[in-house]
Amino acid sequence: MRFSLQSSTISEAVYHPGSLILEVCFHSGHVYRYTGVPKHTVDDFIGAESVGKFYNRWIKGKFPSMRWF
Repeated sequence: MRFSLQSSTISEAVYHPGSLILEVCFHSGHVYRYTGVPKHTVDDFIGAESVGKFYNRWIKGKFPSMRWF
């Protein structure tokens, strides 16, 4: 599932529901991969009024992650 996002820093998100992996793609070209992310968190993330604020509060540092690119 690929989602284009309206954010000054985040360009899109890719979610793999079978493995609960969320990839967050930044305008800078960096991609971070988060594991164990439930679908309801992704739904809230893509529907957030401020994607960047939601990311910083509810995703970054909350799930195991690695810089993918």
